[in-house]
Amino acid sequence: MTKEQLEALGLNEEQIKEVFKLNGIAVNNAKADYETIKAEKETLEEQLETANKEIESYKEMDIEGIKKAAEDYKIKFETAQTEAQKELEKIKFNHALENALKGAKAKNVKAVKALLDLEGLKLNEDKIIGLDEQLESIKTENDYLFETEETKGDNPIFTRPTDREDTTTKEMDLGSALKDYYK
Repeated sequence: MTKEQLEALGLNEEQIKEVFKLNGIAVNNAKADYETIKAEKETLEEQLETANKEIESYKEMDIEGIKKAAEDYKIKFETAQTEAQKELEKIKFNHALENALKGAKAKNVKAVKALLDLEGLKLNEDKIIGLDEQLESIKTENDYLFETEETKGDNPIFTRPTDREDTTTKEMDLGSALKDYYK
């Protein structure tokens, strides 16, 4: 979907921005799902490979050795499952945190993330508990890391050089400054 296609449907600039914003959220959610599925697939492939190796090793074992190896493998499997679950939770947490920081209009997600106490945050479904309090604290101490309505879309202000006869500084935009300069 392109901007031109949306304009052809009769959408204005603000509506187009909202459509792209919603589309971005959907893409980010799809990326998170992809990463989760990819991690699950890799874990299952590793488990299958390990199981096949174990089965091959059982062919030459005695019965007591097989029983012991089966018990050992069961423990390894449970440990691997626990580690895989922790890794999946970590991926989901990181993705949810990045989306929340983008939603809070962080200019640099990595910089804001470095200021967070990650141990104090917990993921509950799609909401990160404890994040709002920490973000408020960071916003008050480091407001330059976040976009605000005042900073968004500010145009630079040009002032007239003071070496001319008129020594008053007058604020003007670029077009006015160029027009005045070339008079």
